[in-house]
Amino acid sequence: MNDDSLHTTIAELKARADISEVCNRYCRALDRVDDAMLRSVFHPDSTHQHGPFKGPSSDFCGFAIALLRDLVRTQHLLGNVSIELKGDTAYVESYFLSYHRIAKGKKGNGVFVTHDTSIDEDILIGGRYIDRFERRDGVWKIANRTGVHEWEQWSKADERHFPLMGPDGRRDRSDPVYRGRS
Repeated sequence: MNDDSLHTTIAELKARADISEVCNRYCRALDRVDDAMLRSVFHPDSTHQHGPFKGPSSDFCGFAIALLRDLVRTQHLLGNVSIELKGDTAYVESYFLSYHRIAKGKKGNGVFVTHDTSIDEDILIGGRYIDRFERRDGVWKIANRTGVHEWEQWSKADERHFPLMGPDGRRDRSDPVYRGRS
């Protein structure tokens, strides 16, 4: 391998790592209900379509944070992440599984319209994020996102727990992930 091809390979690996980190940071921001972190993954002119929302990603952030604050808990997991690099643009498909607990009596900000408000309910959603990333000034961020839902599973909430071996997760900056960070 010559120096040029080694540099190209390293640059592509760095781009893939940077893009993957943005995808992971998006999930963390949602689960910690961290507005600033969520906004950090999008370019200022980014656009968004996910569920009932269609518009600027900056508006989606406010919409998502308000929705998440109305829920008891959430967790977003990424599976397969495919990245197609084309210069300073990347086309990314990320499979996701998201879990949401909707409390009895809550409406889920009008998004979870089939929620049985007489009980606490859990919803699992399987889907994909279809993204166009752009590298601007050396930084990869999402320029356009479409959230695609493949399936949903609703169930009555079940509160059985095994004894936890550590601290509970928090949906704010008091979560253990923020300890020791400035």
